[in-house]
Amino acid sequence: MPADGLLLDQWFDRGRTLAPGGPALSVGQQTLTYEALDREVSALAGPLAADGRSRVGVLAAKSVTAYAGFLAALRAGACAVPLAPDAPPDRLTGVAAAAGLDALVVDATGAAALPALLPMLGPGTLLLAADLPEPPSCAGLSESRSVVRRPGPPGRVRVPGRGPDDLAYLMFTSGSTGMPKGVPIRHHNISAFVGTALERYDFGPGDRFSQIYELTFDLSVSELFLAWGSGGCLCALNRLQALAPARLAGRRITVWHATPSLAASLRLAGRLGPGCLPDLRTTIFCGEPLTTGTARAWHTAAPHSVIDNLYGPTEASVACTGHVWDGADGAPDDAVVPIGEAFPGVDTLVVDEEGAPATTGELCLRGAQVFHGYLDPAEDAQRFLDHDGHRWYRTGDLVRRGPGGMAHLGRLDSQLKVQGYRVETGEVGEALRAAAPGAEVAVLTVAGDSGPQLVACLMGGPPVTQAEILGRAARRLPAYMLPRLLWWLPEPVLNANGKVDRPRLRRAAEQRLAAMQPSSRRSAQI
Repeated sequence: MPADGLLLDQWFDRGRTLAPGGPALSVGQQTLTYEALDREVSALAGPLAADGRSRVGVLAAKSVTAYAGFLAALRAGACAVPLAPDAPPDRLTGVAAAAGLDALVVDATGAAALPALLPMLGPGTLLLAADLPEPPSCAGLSESRSVVRRPGPPGRVRVPGRGPDDLAYLMFTSGSTGMPKGVPIRHHNISAFVGTALERYDFGPGDRFSQIYELTFDLSVSELFLAWGSGGCLCALNRLQALAPARLAGRRITVWHATPSLAASLRLAGRLGPGCLPDLRTTIFCGEPLTTGTARAWHTAAPHSVIDNLYGPTEASVACTGHVWDGADGAPDDAVVPIGEAFPGVDTLVVDEEGAPATTGELCLRGAQVFHGYLDPAEDAQRFLDHDGHRWYRTGDLVRRGPGGMAHLGRLDSQLKVQGYRVETGEVGEALRAAAPGAEVAVLTVAGDSGPQLVACLMGGPPVTQAEILGRAARRLPAYMLPRLLWWLPEPVLNANGKVDRPRLRRAAEQRLAAMQPSSRRSAQI
């Protein structure tokens, strides 16, 4: 069967066949074999399948319940919707409402977020609470809603009629309209990626994969299913462990997934000493531009590791192009590593401002990995291009074709990557305007040692402090979307055309960032 004909959870079944009795998941002090994790999955999938649930939220941190819940939703024939327990309440409820959840899998961490979420759950919602000593507080649930405290008994769950065109998962990314937008990915989309990636690498039983990112970040899907699809072991890491990889010698991790900004942070902190990562044999960077300097520092720390620089938006199922860095190009440290060539089954088109084919311009995509359209069709209007009888997804990324493949030149719109997460400056601006009524808001990006820095200037209205504005904005924005620097001016700063003078504000931001001391970054007056 072609790779894109497999259902996403069937890659886990494949790994179980490749490594019978082998380790599948390491979380904290727990290590589960494929058989043990399969039992956890079946226990959760049973109640979901019995009631025919179609959208299953997974409100959990990095726990056995989180990973089993994601797989259980797939096995039950439903669409998995990862939810972040630590997300701002307004954002969490907005995502839940847009997703149309009819079931929820919750662990102990997720249970703390239930009070904000329960009012958004519709009648008949099924709540599966695993590993909790007491039932979660369900004061917001009406009697017509069904509450199940414990998963069902383990047993094989089979749902007839499932197919590759069914939805596998629904991710929410930053939206240009001020609200997160849902990206539905079908089984054939993500399985095309998994199949291509497993052919690209020499993974197998015995490999141990880092798992750094939360399930709400689509890079986590790559971490999970490249591990399980090859019979390897997924090793969940907390943030402190991810920031000190040299201390993980006992884990013997062989495959490392990361955003370049994480590696750059390790480099700046002096945590990439020569040969400190001897067990790594494959490093996959993805999520934002990778500089040659960061690649060199990583190669020094992990001399036995191949470094593969991948590119891809969430809409193209994690990653759709790649370039293996060999360090032989002699490029300066601040040069950006190419994103390379498209994966098999993915077609690329570069167009100029008029939509005509060009060598340098916006990258457009089509093919097996590319999604069909957003959860809200209104989001599709400006994101697709009809060319040569085909429908292409417009990425908003500026690229240049060259002999070494494509080079990424930046964004064409107001979107940027912060810590690997996609951020629309429009969404940040919307939250800041709500937090400071009457003020003109300019959201900017400033280059930093570890990647783009998000800053904002409020102009007009009553004077405000950084603490109060960020406190209000944090009701809507996760921490990675809050500006690192925010200041207030009594009047708008305009150019000769009467528009906000963004270059001038950017220069001011650069000066303020350079003058800031680490201890004063959060307490400074705007």
